[in-house]
Amino acid sequence: MKIKFLPYQPHCFAFGGFEVQTLSTLQALQEYGVDATTLDVWGRDSNFDVLHCWGLGVANYENVFWGKKAGKKVVITALLPYYETILEKAKHYLSLGVYKARLFKEMLQVVDKVVLVNELQADVCKRLFGVPSSKLEVIPNVVQQLYFDAGKYTGSPFKQQYNLSDFILTTGNVCSRKNQLSLARAAVKAGANLVIIGKVMEGEEKYREALEQFVQANPTITWIKGLEPGSDDLVNAYAACAAFALPSYVEQQPISLLEAAVMHKPLLISDRAYAHQKYYTNARLVNPGSTDEIAKGLQDVLNNSSKYIVPHQFLQECKAHHVAEAYADVYKSLY
Repeated sequence: MKIKFLPYQPHCFAFGGFEVQTLSTLQALQEYGVDATTLDVWGRDSNFDVLHCWGLGVANYENVFWGKKAGKKVVITALLPYYETILEKAKHYLSLGVYKARLFKEMLQVVDKVVLVNELQADVCKRLFGVPSSKLEVIPNVVQQLYFDAGKYTGSPFKQQYNLSDFILTTGNVCSRKNQLSLARAAVKAGANLVIIGKVMEGEEKYREALEQFVQANPTITWIKGLEPGSDDLVNAYAACAAFALPSYVEQQPISLLEAAVMHKPLLISDRAYAHQKYYTNARLVNPGSTDEIAKGLQDVLNNSSKYIVPHQFLQECKAHHVAEAYADVYKSLY
């Protein structure tokens, strides 16, 4: 059985956690022995069995239907909003009639399998898009093995290079959604050192300017503008930190939190729907719109760190071979 992966957009335009996840899953499948490769959009070779689209959205709409017309089985890994407010639900139902949600529902009805990262997302897919349970699979994101091998990393190289200790860490693309500026303000208020690792998302130039100005004015904040995913430098940053924080306004299942949890770091997360999945059990929850509450939470995770560590048994499901086995079972179920 041959599987072809198709991304939502060219990675040169946007590359974040979901794109890292796509490539990590592809590597895990290949190591597991599955014949999975990327689809050459310029090639004419249609000798494959399963089209695996990554991302539910307008950009993949025609791809899904072309795949079905070509006789392929189609799998889509989707990240859905949690529709947490009445307004969000109302917009969704309106959109079902006249806009994007209608297209998404059409795609979800046509594909052979839909993969979600947790049970909360699966419930949204059933309730708000009408997808039957028989078509849904829940498979979490991959965490690379080197994070599970945390004992090999002391964090010393990172501490020595940047002359840092006892710091809060946050990683990921810098953007207003991930709320790094509020986190930085809260860290200063809490008297905590903060390390931000991440490049600026396209279109977030004003946010970058505001964050840069704040960092320059506060020497307890360090901004490292990007380390390669899965690099020794990045893993050593996790090993060196005292706690990990991600007070985002919107997420689905951020890999950075999984990586920190695997390395036994206490977590601070926004009290939003994405925080209420088992992989983030025990995390300290805060209101992302309140600098005071984030600051209090930072003090809490530093002073009572053992309370906010995720039980490790939940995280075993994120190991590469478990995720690869789960996806391989999905593909086998199609025939």
